[in-house]
Parts: sequence; structure tokens; C-alpha cells
Amino acid sequence: MTRRNDPPSDVLDGISDTTTLDWLDRDDPYAAVDLDALPEWWRIAVEEFRDHHLGPYRPPRFADGLVVPPVLDRLEAEYDVDIQFIGIDVAHGDTWGIYADGDRIGTVSRERTRDGYTRYDITSGALLDTLHAQLIDTTDDATSTARTPRDATPSEDSRS
Repeated sequence: MTRRNDPPSDVLDGISDTTTLDWLDRDDPYAAVDLDALPEWWRIAVEEFRDHHLGPYRPPRFADGLVVPPVLDRLEAEYDVDIQFIGIDVAHGDTWGIYADGDRIGTVSRERTRDGYTRYDITSGALLDTLHAQLIDTTDDATSTARTPRDATPSEDSRS
């Protein structure tokens, strides 16, 4: 009998939704922002956009409003896995693959919003569930070699 442990409920705690990032909707959102105060991934993206004379960088978001890179960073650290959204030979409107360490674990549609950011049509919680379901497999005889999140405790609840 195979059981799936529930994902740890606190994995995404502390990651703010974009309601605290209203300043990104301004025409020049970085005019009054100290770029050195931003996370490195964000600062690099802002500088690359400026170097290529593009509009201001606005980080991609999940359907629930969370900014994608900090969520992926947290999940990658929690599960010791590399997560990527990849579109191969895609046309506008095609779904992209969700990959964990090079293995496709799901798909996601995405859109470019009028506000200038990419929104993935999956919530951060749904991504956590997908990742968890693909990577966490325990058996009653404890012979599983599946990865488990740090400090995860088994749940007695079965998932279908």
C-alpha cells in the first residue's frame, strides 16, 4: 500500500503576495527604489531589462498573486530539486512544462498581462501539491527512496 504524505503546511509561509507590491504598477516602478535592497535575482533582471532598453521588469506571478522566484527558491531548498517552467517549440497560448530536476511533473498555461508581467495559471499551493505528489512516495515497509522535505512528518491521511 502506498501513502502520500501531505506537503508541509508551512513551506510557503512568509512569502508575501503582490498586494504589497502595488508600486510595481507605476510607469517607472524603480524610480524611488534602492536596487541594492532588492534580492539579487530581481536586481539582475531589472538591470538586464534596462541594458536592453525594455520596459520595466515586473516579476512573474502565480494565479494567487505570489511572485514566482521566491516561491521556487523556497520549494527548491525544501525539496532539494531544481524547478523550471519550460516551453519547447511553443506558440502563443501553448502550455509549458513544469520540470523538477529535468523530469516533467506537470504543465501550466501562462499569459502576459496588460500590466506587463507573466501570470502562470497555477497557484503556489497547487504547484506545491504537484511537486509533493511527484517527489514524495512512502511505503509501509519504509523501503522508499523518494525525497522528503526537510523536517517533514508523515501524515496518516491517504490521498487518491
